[in-house]
Amino acid sequence: MDLNTLYDQSKYPSPLTTPMHKIPVTVITGFLGSGKTTLLRHLLQNHQGRRIAVLVNEFGEVGIDGELLSR
Repeated sequence: MDLNTLYDQSKYPSPLTTPMHKIPVTVITGFLGSGKTTLLRHLLQNHQGRRIAVLVNEFGEVGIDGELLSR
């Protein structure tokens, strides 16, 4: 039995053949004190009905942005 027989493509279409929808992405980066947290706080408080997902990758010992998001 081959893979095509086991895998019903009508029920589970391949991610490579389904249409992709573009999702806007903004990357915030900068030196310490450059305003990243201020910008992040502004975006979250003034989202104007947009759904926002945030990924935080902090390197410091104290997680400032993670603390902001946990509220």
